[in-house]
Amino acid sequence: MVTAIDLFSGCGGLSLGAARAGLHPTVAVELDKHAFAAHKLNFPTCRSEQLDLSSIDAQDIKRSYIGQPDILFGGPPCQGFSYMGRRVLDDPRNELLRRFFHFVNALKPRVFVMENVPGLLAEASVELLQAAISSVAEDYEVLPPVILDAARFGAATKRRRVIVIGYIPAAVPPILIQDILNEERGAVCVDQALASLPEPGDHDIVEVTDTNPNDYVKHLNRRIPSVGDPCAIADFERGLVSGFIATKHTPDVEARFGRTLPGATETVSRLHRLAPNEAARTLRAGTGPDRGSFQSARPIHFSSNRVITVREAARIQGFPDWFRFHPTKWHSHRMIGNSVSPIFAEALMTPIAKALGVKS
Repeated sequence: MVTAIDLFSGCGGLSLGAARAGLHPTVAVELDKHAFAAHKLNFPTCRSEQLDLSSIDAQDIKRSYIGQPDILFGGPPCQGFSYMGRRVLDDPRNELLRRFFHFVNALKPRVFVMENVPGLLAEASVELLQAAISSVAEDYEVLPPVILDAARFGAATKRRRVIVIGYIPAAVPPILIQDILNEERGAVCVDQALASLPEPGDHDIVEVTDTNPNDYVKHLNRRIPSVGDPCAIADFERGLVSGFIATKHTPDVEARFGRTLPGATETVSRLHRLAPNEAARTLRAGTGPDRGSFQSARPIHFSSNRVITVREAARIQGFPDWFRFHPTKWHSHRMIGNSVSPIFAEALMTPIAKALGVKS
């Protein structure tokens, strides 16, 4: 039985990818109440905890499992390092980077994986990362940080992330970055990701008919033991999928969207229009209530004159159709934009699972 711990779990992008690789999450910790609720719903056998990792003690996590963890993974909040927003190196959330490595030392997993934004390797912030890594116990072999793009690993979105992997050589065979690079398989185009999805409307749950799904959709929707809300799974098996509430646009906005070519940016809203034969740009999350609750900039659909739906964003990011987020579009898009692509996470975790002796 694998013991896998997901810190700063969000709604579960890393958890889902790990589960697909055979590393089913045992414990997940998330502070945001909406992301926590989504994780708890979609991973019913995992012990999901709503805790503040900036203040809790390691014992609060240890009580949820027995023995030494096999793997600890997570993505500490990274807004202070992000290229997409205004980088603020004294943002208090940056302290959570150091806290991640604190829990590595306290919980002593056989392997750890940390993911974050590429801006963490910028000249102004790389010293913070190196200081955090240097705090890791000497028991660990820590691989040099590497930037990987989800689109190179079968995702339908370009999403570059810094990955830091460490393992205890006395407990695990060598893990190499090349092992992960061997999982590369190229990007998936947006039109493949959104194949068969109907137009949105006034109802969240609609019938999706796809008698011959493409390889991307088949892989996305593959069932995983012990993952998924039973009600959502039952709906999915009847062809019912959530995430289709339409965003209403004025005729003027629709006309402007209609004049915007795929791959171009609409001049007034500054929204990018998806190109059907390319992977999407990185989906953005917007901000939480503590930062003004600003809506993320959702892209324009490549053939319909509207922004994409929750389910279309989920498809692009790599979540299965049976995965549930939140009843509101705002919280759902924020969860998706903050998440790791589960498809990328699966590719990342597969060689690590092999090193741990686990088969998917």
